[in-house]
Amino acid sequence: MIDSICEITGFTPLFTEVLLGIYGLLVFFTLLFIPWNKVKPSKGMHEIVLRVYSWWAILVLATVMFLLPTSIALVGISLLTFISLREFLTKLSVTKHFRSTLFYIYLAIPIQFYIAKNGTTYSFNSFLPVYMFFLIPIRNILHGEYEKYLEFNGKVFWSVMLIVYGFSNITFLRHQGNIETYGGEQDLLIILIVFLTQINDVLQFLWGKTIGKHKLSPTISPNKTIEGFVGGALTLSLLTFSLSSYLPFDHAGEAALFGFLLSVFGLFGDLNMSAVKRDLGVKDMDDLIPGHGGILDRLDSLSFTLPFTVHYLLLRGYL
Repeated sequence: MIDSICEITGFTPLFTEVLLGIYGLLVFFTLLFIPWNKVKPSKGMHEIVLRVYSWWAILVLATVMFLLPTSIALVGISLLTFISLREFLTKLSVTKHFRSTLFYIYLAIPIQFYIAKNGTTYSFNSFLPVYMFFLIPIRNILHGEYEKYLEFNGKVFWSVMLIVYGFSNITFLRHQGNIETYGGEQDLLIILIVFLTQINDVLQFLWGKTIGKHKLSPTISPNKTIEGFVGGALTLSLLTFSLSSYLPFDHAGEAALFGFLLSVFGLFGDLNMSAVKRDLGVKDMDDLIPGHGGILDRLDSLSFTLPFTVHYLLLRGYL
């Protein structure tokens, strides 16, 4: 069966094997959580069900992206980044005299993704945090206006780093993530990071519901517990240990460490977006998906885990 799928899709056997496993696991979670929510509904369970639905959308979309020619897939992920950035910026109260600067903010998307595909590691990691850091205030200074200057520069630059830089790591991994010991399986690494990030939410929820007693962040996300975080992180560490043959690390112990750290960054990515929404006074970043919020509401954890993955690989000398 795997050979037939590989012949039709052009996927590698390892990628196909993992993709089928993820689809199977998602079917299991769908059959588990949706009836659970009907029998014993709760706010936390409702959130997990929403995430299950969104995982289906993400997985199907990712599968289509991997099937498409790389140039078209690049346009697709750039478009998703644009929609996500727009979700964020429309929630900010941008002073009228700074609105023209937003053109350059959006222009940074195609430039960053071009660099992610064709540039150097230095240019990928410096264009937004260095050159856009200069460009945004210079553009605003030329207007000669200072009202809410600091607020605009800080919020907009931060949103660019969170969203544009965060999601462009997918393109960087796919086109420049050639790890010699990994046999060119960049697509496999990307789908695993997405899968591990999403299942981390489930693991923390399940451990929290089972043994959770102490609130982790009661003012930002009251449903998260210390026990849920620790249980989820340790379980994800065991999972990456068992999946070490599918990951690019030298030994299983490092795969386990990576899984633990990924769980930490996934948690803070989730909490970060929760804090943002509470500060803005909104429940969801958008209503693009009725009842499910916007793209950022569903991909919050990935905004942290994707950059973490790339920098971990760079720091460890894999890239």
